[in-house]
Amino acid sequence: MCVSEDRFKPWVFEVRDGLSQEDVKAYTVPLDDAWKASRLRRADAAVRLVREFVQRHSKAENVKLSPKVVERIWMNGRQNPPRRIKIVLEKEDDETVVVRLEGEAGNEEERE
Repeated sequence: MCVSEDRFKPWVFEVRDGLSQEDVKAYTVPLDDAWKASRLRRADAAVRLVREFVQRHSKAENVKLSPKVVERIWMNGRQNPPRRIKIVLEKEDDETVVVRLEGEAGNEEERE
């Protein structure tokens, strides 16, 4: 069995201007628990899991999901959310975190 070299490369992401490396963190969120929900509620459960994951790992009360994150979860429809999703957390202040996809630009308007 041949293993791809790409699996072992470090995960690199851009830090926007005005943010330090401590304010930006990258995660892979497992969404397997969304598949335990009924078929018509899986995408909703996946969005809720992303919010809970971010709150748990960033200790922030307010979580803003970018529209691209929600579109990625809903891409295959309500019944088939992805099993995992790669996100980048950007801390705005002590209580607010913005969640973006791995390669997403940061100038778009956030969704609350």
